Amino acid sequence: MSGDLRARVRGAMADFSAGNPATFMALLHPEVTYRVIGTTSLSGTRRGLDAVMAGIMVPLSAALATPIEVTAERIIVDGDCVSVQATGHATFQSGAPYNNTYCFVFRFDGERIVEVNEYLDTALLGRALAVPVERTALLRAMDLNMWEMYRDIVRTGADGEILDTPMLTMARSPHGSFFHNMTMIREAVEPDAVLAAVRDFYLSRGWPFSIWTRAHTDEALEAALAARGFTQALSMPAMALLGDPGTICEPAGLEIRPTVDDAGRRDYLEITAEAYAVYGQERKTAEAAFAALESVCAPHLQGFVGYAGGKPVAAAAVYLTHGVAGIGWVGCVTEARGKRYAEAVTWAAIREGFRRGGAFANLQASPMGRAVYERMGFITPSHVQVWVGAA
Repeated sequence: MSGDLRARVRGAMADFSAGNPATFMALLHPEVTYRVIGTTSLSGTRRGLDAVMAGIMVPLSAALATPIEVTAERIIVDGDCVSVQATGHATFQSGAPYNNTYCFVFRFDGERIVEVNEYLDTALLGRALAVPVERTALLRAMDLNMWEMYRDIVRTGADGEILDTPMLTMARSPHGSFFHNMTMIREAVEPDAVLAAVRDFYLSRGWPFSIWTRAHTDEALEAALAARGFTQALSMPAMALLGDPGTICEPAGLEIRPTVDDAGRRDYLEITAEAYAVYGQERKTAEAAFAALESVCAPHLQGFVGYAGGKPVAAAAVYLTHGVAGIGWVGCVTEARGKRYAEAVTWAAIREGFRRGGAFANLQASPMGRAVYERMGFITPSHVQVWVGAA
């Protein structure tokens, strides 16, 4: 009998993986008790085939773009119980990968399964289900995280200043260039209102400035700025990593540590000062940005530094807001480039953001970083445009 149970379960799971769940569903007793562990939207205990279909199968199918390819790696039969260790691979409608690990425990009564206990990585499932499916919702979450991340950079730095209005956020960093003194558009706003705010906040005090727009929603303002003589100084890809593909990036000789003390903060500062000098950023800008430990270590913010031969060589930070793991201040010292050090610390920051509850990762790519992020699996749903001109 044990061989028969093993073969029936293996065959049913193979059909399920091929997009034909009928064989597996036929094994379930009409009054089956099905338990999914954890606290996700699919977790809990359902009793009866109709409840299993309505509470698990239908919502899971709706969320998936592809069937789950379940591979049974080990099947153990013990009396009327069959335990299956398995892996699964699929893609959610959002584009997030869903590669989970399972242990199913089936209890048979005669020819039918009367009880199922499904064990899986619930954190992975919950995170994948939380990624917005609609493009507009995804972009909104990315925008919210971006605004808050840059506000945090100014807020945790020395002598920064932030002005929020219902439609835009204006930020100034000491010794900041036009890039660091950004006016971020949050809602539809008349061009004249933006320029009046810029004149009051920046120009009246002799500060350089820029206006940041989003390609997916600020087209009218962009056209108006261009008509007024503004030029696009920079177009930053707005990129998202919708799930953890499981990539392992462990360059030989690199040790990655979270920045939890002033020594780590100073190392982060030194990396950033050198890495961003290539873009014309002055050292004193980095010194102001990383003047306090809070700039690299807080309940929603964590920096990481990579060390090679005991020397700090690469850094990245995660800013967790609105359920999104925002990645910022990624840098690598000149002598260490080309060794995947920056990628490794970025993975550390991303996975810390996932561990703390982020559904997906978000960043605005630099010209040097874009190719690396694309290799890591980031997509580019939009761009952030940086405009400069005379108000």
